[in-house]
Amino acid sequence: MSFQGEITHLSQKGLGVVQHPENGLSYFVAGTWPGDRGEFEITDRALNNRKYGYARLIRLIQSSRHRKTPECRFLGFSSNDCSGCPWMIADYDSQLEQKKNQFLYAMHRAGFDPADLNIGAMQPSPDLFGYRNRFQVKTDGEKLGFVAEGSHHIVPIEDCLILNPACRQHLQTLRKHLPSREWSPAPGDDWNFIDLDDQSPAEPVLLNRKQPFRQGNDAQNQWMRSWLKHALEQHGHSHKIVELFCGSGNFTEVIAQTGCPEILAYEADPQAITVLQQKNLPGVDARTADLYHPFIWKILKKNVQDAGILVLDPPRSGLKTLRGFFETFTSLETICYISCDPVTFARDAWTFCKNGWSFSDIQLVDLFPHTPHIEIMATFHKHQEHTAKESKR
Repeated sequence: MSFQGEITHLSQKGLGVVQHPENGLSYFVAGTWPGDRGEFEITDRALNNRKYGYARLIRLIQSSRHRKTPECRFLGFSSNDCSGCPWMIADYDSQLEQKKNQFLYAMHRAGFDPADLNIGAMQPSPDLFGYRNRFQVKTDGEKLGFVAEGSHHIVPIEDCLILNPACRQHLQTLRKHLPSREWSPAPGDDWNFIDLDDQSPAEPVLLNRKQPFRQGNDAQNQWMRSWLKHALEQHGHSHKIVELFCGSGNFTEVIAQTGCPEILAYEADPQAITVLQQKNLPGVDARTADLYHPFIWKILKKNVQDAGILVLDPPRSGLKTLRGFFETFTSLETICYISCDPVTFARDAWTFCKNGWSFSDIQLVDLFPHTPHIEIMATFHKHQEHTAKESKR
């Protein structure tokens, strides 16, 4: 049974939210934007005590004033469409506004008062298309493309507008191999994946081999590196800086420019650490460590307890646990936290603030236009009164 309603806001995952006029339940709808009025069909009803479900847009009655026609002909919201850039349906200024709203909502849910947060304008991407320097496609030997949201269906892609020129050319090179028996998945698998970036050749094609992590937008990554450089210059030098989740050294290169004599960089991926070690950055000691080990803070304590500055750029799951963190980093004065997830950042930030820390700077960065993703950069400082209490112990 269908119903009519208006999209009032976006969910934390970037889906439109509409309230059913009769039962009062909220439904999440892909491919919609605040201000859209339409007819919707329920696809997943609310169960048990849930107060929400899922629906799909059947008919758009009145468009949001921010809605626009997507440039990509492959964009859609069915199992036969690519939905990798779901926000391409809206103008860019509105996208930036919604990303900031998502961050503020996550901070509010964690316990912060959004009115107390001093957040400047989001750093927009200079390029809305042709910005992506890496990509991953799936193939079964017959088709090559991206997997439709919530399915195991490969959507064949002939082109991708967000890829930069080198990556777009890689995509065309891969398509020339089809059909390919060598690309057929093993029994029980749905596909193979191919991971490429603009710094590696498309051939020979290497199946199921991941490239080392790299920020996907070069221009925005350079801006983030500049932000970190400025933050480290502003907040003094330390005889020891620790970096967690260093990858292959994207931000380690910036830290090394400070002239700090002792820099410890930790990462779980041995391949990334090998790449970092080969850079021979001055003062950098790069080490492999499972940073999600349940006793990681005890393991690291001997080496990091005298560090004055911490730089971290964790995956979407954030730090996961901060139990023992503050007893390990006993000399910290500054934390530079780079995050790709508002929810886990807000969770960790709340824990920091409850343990004698406050943030002096929060900067939002749009790394991936047309998607709900957002990058957060923040500087935390230990309260002076908290430092004084510790010195008396």
